[in-house]
Amino acid sequence: MNKHLIIDSAKCTGCGLCELACAINKTGQCQTYLARIKIWQEETRGFFVPMTCQQCDNPPCASACLMNVISKDPVTGLTIRRLEGCIACRACQLACPFEGCSYDYLQEVLVNCDHCEGNPECVKYCPTGALRYISTAESMDLERSAEAGRRCGLAGLVKGDRR
Repeated sequence: MNKHLIIDSAKCTGCGLCELACAINKTGQCQTYLARIKIWQEETRGFFVPMTCQQCDNPPCASACLMNVISKDPVTGLTIRRLEGCIACRACQLACPFEGCSYDYLQEVLVNCDHCEGNPECVKYCPTGALRYISTAESMDLERSAEAGRRCGLAGLVKGDRR
């Protein structure tokens, strides 16, 4: 069953625990710049948005990859990379509208969130519940609720491209 990482930016305080948990899990280093999730801060309005790979259906990073090392896993639906073929040209990073690719300074390759093989560390350590890992069915229910809220003029989940 496919699952989705859901981010509720209204609950995010920008504490950075998700970044720290990710970096430690993926690299063994206590350095948030190594995380595959990044907290974007909107300074003038004072809110935070955790950003990670959006697991696009047709990922622009895969189309941009010069070495063809990025693909979709047919079982999980995740965007995956064969790191041994990556030449770190950063074409994928430039192509991603969500800044979902990160440069791993230890391996000298580009990486993206892989949901920690079905057990995301960021979700476990988020103290506010801003990050959730839910089934496709639950995700679709949230989308329907958000759409109903938008039609009634209420705030809800907003999905879309930043460009």
